[in-house]
Amino acid sequence: MMMSTEKAGVYTPPPPPPPPPPQLKPLPLPVILAGGLFLFRSSVKPQYKKFADDLLQLAQNALRSDATVTMELGQGIESGGVFASSAARKTQYMGRNIDQLVLQFQINGGNAWAQGIAYGIQDNCDEQEKKCYLVSLEVSNMDAVLSGQSYLVSVPPLELSEPTIISQEENE
Repeated sequence: MMMSTEKAGVYTPPPPPPPPPPQLKPLPLPVILAGGLFLFRSSVKPQYKKFADDLLQLAQNALRSDATVTMELGQGIESGGVFASSAARKTQYMGRNIDQLVLQFQINGGNAWAQGIAYGIQDNCDEQEKKCYLVSLEVSNMDAVLSGQSYLVSVPPLELSEPTIISQEENE
């Protein structure tokens, strides 16, 4: 359920849902197992490496804070190498340009191996500091990968900060 906010009697409607993610063609399990390290090195284009690293860190934090995932995979969960990715640049969302990235990646836990699919956006409002947001995260253990099922991890709602607008007078 989306909620609106009310400040001093002024109604602020909830933000629109994020744009749909770019199409990801997940790799089948036999290809993942056979591809190994080669896939990890070549699956993310160079211009998206920093974005991918930031998104994997956010995914790892969400995985570690989810009780169901830690119960299934154990303590010490880490997001591992990326098997496949899909990206879109300069998509319009809430009046700003964002980049989008979807990653299929390995998850290492104390008890088991799993794979995750993370969808994130990067706010390009401030070129100096591009902020990354985790929009959705799915996890599949080995059995679920084989049967095509996944678990949707709860992530915080998307809240973009207000863009800093510099007036023409301040630039002079």
